[in-house]
Amino acid sequence: MDATETPEGAAPRTDRRRLVLLALAAAVAVAALVVSVLGLSAPPRVPSSYAGGGSALPPWPAPVDPAEGVRAAGLTAAPSEGMVQHFHVHLDLLVDGRPVTVPANLGIDVPQQLYAELHTHAETGVVHAEAGDAETTFTLGQLFVEWGVRLDESHLGGLEVGPDRHLYAYVDGRPLTGDPALLRLVDHQEIVLAFGSEPPATVPSTFDFVANPT
Repeated sequence: MDATETPEGAAPRTDRRRLVLLALAAAVAVAALVVSVLGLSAPPRVPSSYAGGGSALPPWPAPVDPAEGVRAAGLTAAPSEGMVQHFHVHLDLLVDGRPVTVPANLGIDVPQQLYAELHTHAETGVVHAEAGDAETTFTLGQLFVEWGVRLDESHLGGLEVGPDRHLYAYVDGRPLTGDPALLRLVDHQEIVLAFGSEPPATVPSTFDFVANPT
């Protein structure tokens, strides 16, 4: 056989390989088109402030760079605070009966003077919910995502529910069942999250927002 001749059957194999490659390329293009048309996107990245997935033990400081957590929580930050909606809730955290500080400037980029829709100004546990749209709603889980602290039915940061360890949640003095991260925030709520072997002896049902506006 001359060196320039093609062995019998070589051309069909080459054609089949080319057809397979073309089919794969077409499938990728179709998938990309479906994603574009449906508006699908990858889930938000976990903020880098989540040490091991938010598994740090208390205390939990505010992130040094809040921008990533704000985005992951589905919130926005702006140079001024939204005034169409402006309400406050209060959050108490207890671990084994001892209070854990909700940090100041959570959700605030101090150098850039940018304010997320959920933020704190002081270490009082008062959380500001502010938006430029009356239809915007917020959840407790969004606050914890921007904070970088894991919260669900079984976790508070690096604290995990077990046979003798529990996460107790209360709203206005009443027990809250289910995932506390799903709690919708409304004006003047008093929210308590308590982790330990026993429920807290005393659960506050109200908070004096007039005396503690920030």
